[in-house]
Amino acid sequence: MRGRYFNGPKSVGMKFSDRFEEIASNKAQWPEVTIPMVALTSTLVYAALLWKANGSPSKFNFTGNLFSEVYFFHVKLLKKMKGAAPGKFHKMMADIFDAIQQLSANGNTALVGSHDSAMAFLDLDGMDDEE
Repeated sequence: MRGRYFNGPKSVGMKFSDRFEEIASNKAQWPEVTIPMVALTSTLVYAALLWKANGSPSKFNFTGNLFSEVYFFHVKLLKKMKGAAPGKFHKMMADIFDAIQQLSANGNTALVGSHDSAMAFLDLDGMDDEE
Protein backbone atom coordinates (compact mmCIF):
# COMPACT_ATOMS: atom_id res chain seq x y z
CA MET A 1 0.00 0.00 0.00
CA ARG A 2 2.80 2.37 0.87
CA GLY A 3 4.32 2.13 -2.60
CA ARG A 4 1.07 2.97 -4.36
CA TYR A 5 -0.71 5.39 -2.06
CA PHE A 6 1.99 7.18 -0.04
CA ASN A 7 5.06 7.22 -2.29
CA GLY A 8 6.08 10.85 -2.68
CA PRO A 9 4.35 14.22 -2.97
CA LYS A 10 2.39 13.32 -6.12
CA SER A 11 0.91 10.11 -4.69
CA VAL A 12 -2.80 9.74 -3.99
CA GLY A 13 -2.23 9.66 -0.23
CA MET A 14 -0.39 12.97 -0.33
CA LYS A 15 -2.69 14.69 -2.82
CA PHE A 16 -5.71 13.84 -0.69
CA SER A 17 -4.06 14.16 2.72
CA ASP A 18 -6.97 16.32 3.88
CA ARG A 19 -9.16 13.22 3.60
CA PHE A 20 -6.96 11.47 6.15
CA GLU A 21 -7.18 14.50 8.44
CA GLU A 22 -10.98 14.29 8.14
CA ILE A 23 -10.84 10.61 9.05
CA ALA A 24 -8.54 11.49 11.96
CA SER A 25 -11.28 13.63 13.51
CA ASN A 26 -12.60 10.48 15.16
CA LYS A 27 -12.62 10.06 18.94
CA ALA A 28 -9.09 8.73 19.21
CA GLN A 29 -7.65 11.21 16.71
CA TRP A 30 -6.00 8.38 14.73
CA PRO A 31 -5.95 8.60 10.95
CA GLU A 32 -6.93 5.45 9.11
CA VAL A 33 -6.72 4.10 5.57
CA THR A 34 -9.89 4.13 3.51
CA ILE A 35 -12.07 1.19 2.55
CA PRO A 36 -11.28 1.56 -1.19
CA MET A 37 -7.52 1.46 -0.45
CA VAL A 38 -7.77 -1.76 1.54
CA ALA A 39 -10.22 -3.30 -0.94
CA LEU A 40 -7.99 -2.53 -3.92
CA THR A 41 -4.87 -3.80 -2.13
CA SER A 42 -6.72 -6.98 -1.14
CA THR A 43 -7.83 -7.42 -4.74
CA LEU A 44 -4.23 -7.02 -5.92
CA VAL A 45 -3.11 -9.72 -3.48
CA TYR A 46 -5.90 -11.98 -4.77
CA ALA A 47 -4.79 -11.34 -8.36
CA ALA A 48 -1.15 -12.10 -7.50
CA LEU A 49 -2.14 -15.39 -5.86
CA LEU A 50 -4.32 -16.26 -8.86
CA TRP A 51 -1.42 -15.46 -11.21
CA LYS A 52 0.87 -17.72 -9.18
CA ALA A 53 -1.77 -20.50 -9.02
CA ASN A 54 -2.02 -20.38 -12.82
CA GLY A 55 1.69 -21.05 -13.22
CA SER A 56 2.84 -17.41 -13.42
CA PRO A 57 1.90 -16.86 -17.08
CA SER A 58 3.82 -14.14 -18.92
CA LYS A 59 0.54 -12.48 -19.95
CA PHE A 60 -1.71 -11.57 -17.06
CA ASN A 61 -3.94 -8.53 -17.09
CA PHE A 62 -5.20 -6.81 -13.98
CA THR A 63 -8.37 -5.15 -15.25
CA GLY A 64 -11.49 -3.79 -13.65
CA ASN A 65 -13.66 -6.09 -15.74
CA LEU A 66 -11.77 -9.15 -14.58
CA PHE A 67 -11.47 -8.32 -10.86
CA SER A 68 -14.38 -5.98 -10.08
CA GLU A 69 -16.37 -8.71 -8.31
CA VAL A 70 -13.41 -9.41 -6.01
CA TYR A 71 -12.98 -5.68 -5.31
CA PHE A 72 -16.66 -5.16 -4.50
CA PHE A 73 -16.65 -8.27 -2.31
CA HIS A 74 -13.90 -6.68 -0.23
CA VAL A 75 -15.70 -3.32 -0.09
CA LYS A 76 -18.89 -5.00 1.12
CA LEU A 77 -16.99 -7.09 3.68
CA LEU A 78 -15.18 -4.04 5.08
CA LYS A 79 -18.41 -2.03 5.28
CA LYS A 80 -20.07 -4.92 7.09
CA MET A 81 -17.14 -5.09 9.53
CA LYS A 82 -17.42 -1.33 10.10
CA GLY A 83 -21.11 -1.64 10.90
CA ALA A 84 -20.76 -4.72 13.11
CA ALA A 85 -17.74 -3.61 15.15
CA PRO A 86 -16.96 0.06 14.48
CA GLY A 87 -14.34 0.37 17.24
CA LYS A 88 -12.42 -2.72 16.15
CA PHE A 89 -12.76 -1.72 12.50
CA HIS A 90 -11.32 1.72 13.22
CA LYS A 91 -8.43 0.22 15.18
CA MET A 92 -7.62 -2.14 12.30
CA MET A 93 -7.72 0.65 9.70
CA ALA A 94 -5.71 2.99 11.94
CA ASP A 95 -3.15 0.24 12.60
CA ILE A 96 -2.74 -0.28 8.85
CA PHE A 97 -2.25 3.48 8.38
CA ASP A 98 0.30 3.53 11.21
CA ALA A 99 2.19 0.54 9.76
CA ILE A 100 2.41 2.30 6.40
CA GLN A 101 3.71 5.45 8.07
CA GLN A 102 6.29 3.44 10.03
CA LEU A 103 7.52 1.83 6.82
CA SER A 104 7.63 5.23 5.12
CA ALA A 105 9.67 6.73 7.94
CA ASN A 106 11.95 3.80 8.76
CA GLY A 107 11.97 1.55 5.70
CA ASN A 108 12.59 -2.11 6.40
CA THR A 109 14.12 -1.32 9.79
CA ALA A 110 10.52 -0.83 10.98
CA LEU A 111 10.08 -4.58 10.56
CA VAL A 112 13.00 -5.55 12.78
CA GLY A 113 11.74 -6.86 16.12
CA SER A 114 8.12 -6.78 15.04
CA HIS A 115 7.57 -10.55 15.10
CA ASP A 116 6.15 -10.49 18.62
CA SER A 117 3.65 -7.77 17.78
CA ALA A 118 2.70 -9.60 14.56
CA MET A 119 2.09 -12.81 16.52
CA ALA A 120 0.00 -10.92 19.08
CA PHE A 121 -2.00 -9.37 16.26
CA LEU A 122 -2.80 -12.82 14.84
CA ASP A 123 -4.47 -13.91 18.11
CA LEU A 124 -3.64 -17.58 17.62
CA ASP A 125 -5.53 -18.50 20.80
CA GLY A 126 -8.71 -17.13 19.25
CA MET A 127 -8.35 -19.13 16.03
CA ASP A 128 -10.14 -22.41 15.41
CA ASP A 129 -8.00 -25.53 15.11
CA GLU A 130 -8.05 -27.81 12.07
CA GLU A 131 -10.88 -30.30 12.10
